[in-house]
Amino acid sequence: MAYPDIPLEDESVLMGRRTSELGPDERMRPTLRDFANQLAGRCARIGDRYGDFDRNVGDHIRAVMHVIPALLPQPDTAPEPV
Repeated sequence: MAYPDIPLEDESVLMGRRTSELGPDERMRPTLRDFANQLAGRCARIGDRYGDFDRNVGDHIRAVMHVIPALLPQPDTAPEPV
């Protein structure tokens, strides 16, 4: 379950607690954060194969997981073909 209205760090803590990797009052451990970053990086590399060379699924994953707004998909402003 994603929580788009809370910061990524807080969502990561909730996921750690939901999977019993973190206790109810335990803060995010650096090693667990590093594991999550490594996993997100692997997912992004898989996503690099889908989409255009300059914009792809991997970029979207990196934008969300590493908070890089420039990599987020841009809204299509072109008019619909008639």
